[in-house]
Amino acid sequence: MRRFFIPSSQIDNGCITLTGPEAHHLATVLRMRAGDEVEFCDGTGMIHAARLEKLGREVTAVVLSSHREEDTSPLPLTLAQCVLKGKKMDMAVQKATELGVQTLIPVQSRYSVATGGDSARQRARMARWQRIVQAACKQCGRARPMRIMPTTTLPDLFSRPFDYRLCCLETEKELLLRPDFFPAPGQVLLLIGPEGGFHQEEVRQLAKSSFTAITLGPLILRAETAAIVGCGLVRHLGALAANSFDAEKSVTAPLEES
Repeated sequence: MRRFFIPSSQIDNGCITLTGPEAHHLATVLRMRAGDEVEFCDGTGMIHAARLEKLGREVTAVVLSSHREEDTSPLPLTLAQCVLKGKKMDMAVQKATELGVQTLIPVQSRYSVATGGDSARQRARMARWQRIVQAACKQCGRARPMRIMPTTTLPDLFSRPFDYRLCCLETEKELLLRPDFFPAPGQVLLLIGPEGGFHQEEVRQLAKSSFTAITLGPLILRAETAAIVGCGLVRHLGALAANSFDAEKSVTAPLEES
């Protein structure tokens, strides 16, 4: 079923009114018709199954049913990606969305792409990333879009609280990601460097800030590839760890009185 994203303000008493690019895409590009059924997501995890009533510059639909979709992972993942050049950063944003990353934090490091410029340019960059997230959500069937935070610096990132702090470093050759990295549920932060890697002083600060340096294998990966591989591994190992958490609960749960 086709899926579209709308602000919650466009839903009123079981009726949906759609305008703008999404309405144009639905009515003109996809050429959908009255009576077709689609899904609308409001960005909060709510999915509304609806039947189209009228199509044109303004599209209207009636809600048939609604349900909430939640990410129940006990190890929600935040990707801290040092800003990459153009399409490389776009790819990191797209694939992080598809891989179920909860939050993306663009990071300004010594060798990353400069993110200065006027506020209009910064807003345009953020708007492009948001469009990429939305398109990726449609493709992968995700109801709650990945949240993109404002660009920050490494020192600011160091001060943020996370239960697990991981950093992929090309200088680390032995420590691979393993399920026992996650002995209990908690927030996971994965930091990926820029094309030029981290400066030696930044590596020292990472160690002081309780980051665990890990390797993604013997080959040196491009930064955007490292983001994809790293996120995929953390999500996979997080799923394995979640199974062990559930098993521990079933073993330690008190027996009910008969």
